[in-house]
Amino acid sequence: MQTLLEQLDQGQLWTFPGGIHPPERKTLSNQTPIKRLPLPPSLWIPLRQHAGSEGMLRVKPGQRVLKGDALTWADSPWSVPVHAPTSGTIAAIEPRVTAHPSGLRELGVELIPDGQDHWRPRETRSSVQGLERDELHRVIRDAGIAGLGGATFPAAVKLAPANRVTALLINGAECEPYISADDRLMREHAGEILLGIEVLIHMLNPDRVVIAIEDNKPEALAAISKALEASHLDQEQVKIRSIPTKYPSGSEKQLIQILTGQEVPKGKLPVDLGMLMHNVGTCYAIKKAVFDDEPLIERVVTITGEQAGQAGNYWTLLGSPIRWVLQQSGANPLPAQPLIMGGPMMGFALPDIDAPVVKATNCLLVPSREELPEQPKPRNCIRCGDCAQVCPQLLLPQQLFWHSQAKEYDKADKLNLFDCIECGVCAYVCPSDIPLVEHYRIAKAALRDQSTSAAKAEQAKIRFEARKARLEAEKQAREQRSQRAKATPGAAPSAGVAAAIAKLKAKQAEQSPEANEGKGDEQDMAELRRQRKAQARVAKAQKAQPSPDDAPKAAVAAAIARAKAKQAQAQGSAEPTEPSQDTQPTPKPSTSSSDSAKNPAVAAAIARAKAKQAQKQGEKGDTERTRETSVDQSGSAGPSGASKSPAVAAAIAKAKAKQSAATAEARPAGDTLTQGGTGDAPEKKDAGDAKRKAAVAAAIAKAKAKQAAATAEARPAGDTLTQGSTGDALEKKDAGDAKRKAAVAAAIAKAKAKQAAATAEARPAGDTITQGSTGDAQEKKDDGDARRKAAVAAAIAKAKAKQAAARSQGGDTQKNDENEND
Repeated sequence: MQTLLEQLDQGQLWTFPGGIHPPERKTLSNQTPIKRLPLPPSLWIPLRQHAGSEGMLRVKPGQRVLKGDALTWADSPWSVPVHAPTSGTIAAIEPRVTAHPSGLRELGVELIPDGQDHWRPRETRSSVQGLERDELHRVIRDAGIAGLGGATFPAAVKLAPANRVTALLINGAECEPYISADDRLMREHAGEILLGIEVLIHMLNPDRVVIAIEDNKPEALAAISKALEASHLDQEQVKIRSIPTKYPSGSEKQLIQILTGQEVPKGKLPVDLGMLMHNVGTCYAIKKAVFDDEPLIERVVTITGEQAGQAGNYWTLLGSPIRWVLQQSGANPLPAQPLIMGGPMMGFALPDIDAPVVKATNCLLVPSREELPEQPKPRNCIRCGDCAQVCPQLLLPQQLFWHSQAKEYDKADKLNLFDCIECGVCAYVCPSDIPLVEHYRIAKAALRDQSTSAAKAEQAKIRFEARKARLEAEKQAREQRSQRAKATPGAAPSAGVAAAIAKLKAKQAEQSPEANEGKGDEQDMAELRRQRKAQARVAKAQKAQPSPDDAPKAAVAAAIARAKAKQAQAQGSAEPTEPSQDTQPTPKPSTSSSDSAKNPAVAAAIARAKAKQAQKQGEKGDTERTRETSVDQSGSAGPSGASKSPAVAAAIAKAKAKQSAATAEARPAGDTLTQGGTGDAPEKKDAGDAKRKAAVAAAIAKAKAKQAAATAEARPAGDTLTQGSTGDALEKKDAGDAKRKAAVAAAIAKAKAKQAAATAEARPAGDTITQGSTGDAQEKKDDGDARRKAAVAAAIAKAKAKQAAARSQGGDTQKNDENEND
C-alpha cells in the first residue's frame, strides 16, 4: 500500500461524491489585468473582519494616523488587528452596517484620507533565513492576516498547529462561478505567492507542498510553474497539480479528498491528519507582511456581472464603500436586483450597498434580471432525491430541511447538520426552488445559541457547586474550631476573640466599677466607688423629681427621728449630751413619763432600722439628696440649715449617733427600754398614714432643738467634751480616709454651733410645744417640701447605719445589748 507521500509524488488524484458543473462565467472578469482604484473620500473599517473576536482600539477620534498604522491590537489568539489603509484622520468610532447577511451594526473606525498616502516606517527583508518561527508567527499575527479564500480564519492560529504537518496544501482552485480574483493574482504575482509559500515552509517544515489549480485556469497554472522553476525552492518538495473542474472542488475537505483520497472525519480538522491548507491570496499577504512589512490593508476584488460596467479585478482598500467601488467600475446595479457579495453559489445579498469592503470580500456580483431571475416562491418538496445525490458531504438534505423547518434542531444535529459546508449545490438542483441552505443556516445559528446557553448554564452550575462546597467547608471549619475551643477551655483565644473580650471588659469596668471588686487593691476600689457614688448623688439630686415613694420614706424617717428625740430627752436628765463648741452647761430638760425609761437598746434598734431602710433605698436606685435644713420651733427652716452639703448631713447624723452611744454608757443599769415597746409601734402607725408621720417628724425635730438649748444652759462648767475628743474618735475609726473625715468633722462642728446659737436665741425658757399643734404646722410645711425632708432623712439614716456598724466592730458593750434586744 502506497504512503501519502508516494501518492503525492506520483500525482495520483481522487474525486469526491456529488458536485455539480454550473456555468463558470469567469471570462467576464479574467481577461484584463488587475487595476488599482483611487483613494475613496472616506473609509469605514470594521473592527471585526474575521472569524473570531475584535481587537482592542488603539485610536480615538481626531487622531492622525499613517498608512499601515494599527487601529486595534490583538488581545487574544482569535483576535486579528485591523490597520489604516491610508494616511488621514480618525473622524468617528461608532457602529454601522457591515458586509454581513444579518445586516447588523458593528463597531468600526471612520478614516478621512489626507490624499498623501504616507506609509509608517517599515522594515523590509530579502530572506527569511535566520528568523525564528515565533518571530514569523508574531509578524503574521500583527499584520492582521486572515484566510482570504472566504472563511477568514486567523492565519496565525492556523500556523500554530498542535501536530506536525506532513503535507502543506495550497488552494488555487477558485471553483466558484464568476470569481477570478485568485486566477488573475496567480497570473500576475506568481513569484510573490511562492515567496509566501517559502515562509510557510520555513515555519512548518512539511515533507511535501502541493499547489492545486483547476484545469480551467491554464494561464495561472503556467505562471506558477514558471515561477517555481525560477525560484530556489526544492521542486522535489513543491508539487503543482492540475485538478478537474468541478464544484465545489475548492472546498477544503473536498480538495483534500481530491489530492490525497482521505476524508476528514466528523469533528476533526485537516491538521489531525497531518495536513494544512492555505489560499493563494493568503500566501501573497504573508509575503507582503514578512518581506515588505505591509499589513493586510487591501485585496483583489472581482467586480463582475452583466450590470458591472467595466467588469474586472481591482486592488481595493479595505473599508472602501461598496457604492463608491461600483461607481469607479461603471457598474449600474438595478434597483430591484440584489447585489451579491461572493459568488452565485455561496454568496449573499448585501443588506446595504453602503457597506464597506472587508477581508472576506472577494467578489461583487452585479447581475441582470436574465442572469439572476427573481427567486420563485418555494413549492412543496417532491422527494426527488436530487439534493442527496449532489451533496459532496453525503448528507440527507431533505431530512435536514424537514427538521429545520419544524424547528427540531436536535434531530437535525443528529443528522450531522454541522458537516454541511453550505456550498449550495442542493438548492441549485432543487426542482421546487426551496432555499435549503437558508434553512440550514438558521438551524445552525439556533443550535449555536442553545450550545452557548447550555455552556453558560453549565458554568453557572459549576460556580454554584463550587460556592456550595466552599460554604460547607467553611461551616465545617467553624464547627471544628468551636469543638477544639470547647475541648481546650484553657487555650488562648484568637486575636479577634481576645480583642472582643478586652473591649467588653473595658466597657463593663467603665459602666460598673463594682464588677472589678476583688481583682485589684480593695482599698483603692472602695475609694473609687465612694467617689463615684458621691458624684452620682450630687448629679441625681440636682435632676431628681419628687416621686410617690417619698411620702413613705419621709414617714419612716420621721418615726426614727421621733424615737431619737425621746431618747435624747431621757438621756439629758442623767448624762451630758454631745459636745458643742460653746461648752455651755446643759440643764436637764423636762420629759414626759412615757419617755423617761429609755435604754441603749433603743439606739441600736433605731440604727438597725435605718440601716435596713438605707439598704432598700440603695437597691431601688434612689438618690441621696445633698441638702439639709434645720427646723426652728415653728417648723420653718433656720438660717443655719438652709443649705447643707451631703457631707455635713452625714457628719451630723454620725455625731448624733455617737451622742446616743455615750448616753447609753452613762445610763443607770436599771433603766431599760426594750426595742419592741418603742420601735414597733411608731413603724406600724407610720405605715398607715405617711402624711401624719411627716408631721410627727417635724415635731420631734423641734423638740430636739429645744432639748439641745436646755442642755447647753444646764451643763456644768467642768463637764466639757471638746471637739478634739470627738475628732480623735472619728480619726481612729476612719483611718483610711483622714482627709475626708477631717473635712466632715469641721463641717459638723460649724453646723452644730450655728444650730445651737440659733435655737438658744429663738426659744423662750419655758416654751413647750405639743405634738398636735406642731404637727398641724409641720404638715403644711411638708406638703410644700416633701422632697427636701426625704433627702435629709435618707442622709441621716445612712450615716447612723455606718456608725452602728463601726460600734459593732470596735467591741463596744452597746453591741451586746442590741443583740439581746434583737
